[in-house]
Amino acid sequence: MDLPAILDPGREQQAAGLLRSYYTRKLTSGRVRTGAYFDTWAGGGATPDAVNRLTADDLVAITLLGEDLKGPAALGLLGTHAAAIAALLESIPADLDMADVTPRDFAQLYGKDSAAWQLWDVVRGYAGGQWRMGAAKTSKLLARKRPRLIPIWDPALTRAADLTSSLTYWAEWHRLLTADGGALARRLDAVQAAAGLPSPVSALRAMDVVLWMDAKQRSYRSGGE
Repeated sequence: MDLPAILDPGREQQAAGLLRSYYTRKLTSGRVRTGAYFDTWAGGGATPDAVNRLTADDLVAITLLGEDLKGPAALGLLGTHAAAIAALLESIPADLDMADVTPRDFAQLYGKDSAAWQLWDVVRGYAGGQWRMGAAKTSKLLARKRPRLIPIWDPALTRAADLTSSLTYWAEWHRLLTADGGALARRLDAVQAAAGLPSPVSALRAMDVVLWMDAKQRSYRSGGE
């Protein structure tokens, strides 16, 4: 994968402008974009009373990022598989950043036998579900519950960063965030500090927003959608 130039050293102010615009600029509707509410809807997905369970508010939150949810998935996630999801969430730290996960601990937290990987399979509907959710929708739901640990998989970001697969993107982002002594993670902190957001977001979410906004801008300038 390739890190888009917007997150290169020296471009922190430009990146901060994109981040600030996403969360504060009013659209023609007179409101900020709905995605600006994803992180804080109903207090966020990692509040003390909801951190280890999936809630209806979490499902609402992903609609703010343009996702819909079919009835079988909603029933399975909040009903049939609720206990299994809660057990897996209890095994995934809520107070750890991806950038702070050491290479030695990566497999334990992100490998195929990890709780995060198992949760991915349950949410996608692979583990006994009667539905199939795409990678983008699944990643947004996991990012809602563990915003510091799970990045969003998005088509625009996939193209911009030349990500290989939703099966490997955790490892790809982890390599970048931990390279050079965590230089990218420090730049993301600087970007968010410069943006002065109404409410702080995780470094992964800040990265997601900056790259998404940058990709949209470049697509617009080149005549794309």
